[in-house]
Amino acid sequence: MARSRSARALLVAALLGAALLIRIGYIEHTPYHPVNDASSYNRLASEMAHTGDYDTKNGAGGSRGPTAYFPPAFPYFLAGVDILTGQESGHLPDIPGDRMAQAFLGTITVGLIGLVALEAFGAAAGLASLVLAAVYPVLIELSGTLVAENLLVVFELAAVWTALRIRDARHPYAWITATGVLTGLATLTHQNAVLMLIPFTLAAWSVARNRPDRARPKVRALAAPTILLIVTTCVTIAPWTIRNAIELHHFVPVSDELGITLVGAYNPASAAFTRVPYKWRYYANIPQDAKLQHNARQYTEVALGARLESQALHFISQHPLAPLEVALHNTLRMFELEGSYAWHASARAIGLHPAVARTGVEAFWVVCVLALLGALTKTARRGPRWLWLVPVLFALSVVFINVETPRFREPIDPFLIMLAGCAVATAVQRLLLRGAPVRRGRRAPQLPRDTQLVEMGQRLA
Repeated sequence: MARSRSARALLVAALLGAALLIRIGYIEHTPYHPVNDASSYNRLASEMAHTGDYDTKNGAGGSRGPTAYFPPAFPYFLAGVDILTGQESGHLPDIPGDRMAQAFLGTITVGLIGLVALEAFGAAAGLASLVLAAVYPVLIELSGTLVAENLLVVFELAAVWTALRIRDARHPYAWITATGVLTGLATLTHQNAVLMLIPFTLAAWSVARNRPDRARPKVRALAAPTILLIVTTCVTIAPWTIRNAIELHHFVPVSDELGITLVGAYNPASAAFTRVPYKWRYYANIPQDAKLQHNARQYTEVALGARLESQALHFISQHPLAPLEVALHNTLRMFELEGSYAWHASARAIGLHPAVARTGVEAFWVVCVLALLGALTKTARRGPRWLWLVPVLFALSVVFINVETPRFREPIDPFLIMLAGCAVATAVQRLLLRGAPVRRGRRAPQLPRDTQLVEMGQRLA
């Protein structure tokens, strides 16, 4: 037993080591220049490493004053990397150092995918998911880019694992607390991660459902784990919310990005773009708002966001079917079915080479087919139903605004990999059973009938 555990531990360590080497090799052999959000993260992290503070002088979109546009977790992570690598100059840091940090995040993601699959679906699916995640081209290519989703997925999967541990734990409230803290950290990385509270609340209710008396849980019994989960999440977020109240003089729980984000999809120029209908664009690239860009210094970041949000809502009021059209086209983009122009544009937006992006698209389709097969297996049905709410809610949080693949799909892909792992594990198990020789027990030698009668008489005597 001990040898078997040691062998499994060595195998997992070898797979994780291979995953890290693959990602480092990819980084070493592919050029990269941070663009768009990556460039902003890069600059912000460098200033934080130099001054020790989140930028308080330049708002997003050319506005004046302090900013809360980018959630803080990823910039702080990059700032920590800059400090460790000695890049505290206040200028652009050493990009290879930041990319190497993404490789380590990517390797942690691989390990967490295997761990979650192990907890939810068993050892065979866990190992298969680990192998698939280690070599999945989409996760490899994202490990070489500076995107906040790399850190988000680590917190997301860690929170899912702790939530899975609640059901059978001897101290479930400790696991609920850990889940709340990790959900808070994920929200500080990408604010749509707060939606994970919905499935995690269902997971926390298992504390009440698993009482020894087996009675139907009352509202009071369900309230305690729910309150603990929500409170720990809010406490984790609270320091940043307080900072925003002090600096921006407004209640901004995490980010004030809604206005710029919303108007990027809901505007006449995006609606009229036939190649990719409702493709998101920065507000300064919208003809109707080009003049606003020049006057942006008249606004604080909150005021600029409010104005753009109002414009987006006005557009929706004039085109009430626009959200459905946006959701349709973004769903097609999520599954790489909107055409090559769409995924080429998404790749350029994060600095990916088109050839690399093509490999990722083709690999994604393969994983989707395996995931469909995996969803039909008994192995997949072992997992709790709330687990599948996590990727569904992440999908719903982006399809009505913007889906640039593979970046915005990164929190969803691990669940497709786990379903694919269920398919692979089931197939391997069936092949092994089919190939195993049938062992027939040897019949006990039959004694002559006369001898049997004699022995029976002796026993009776």
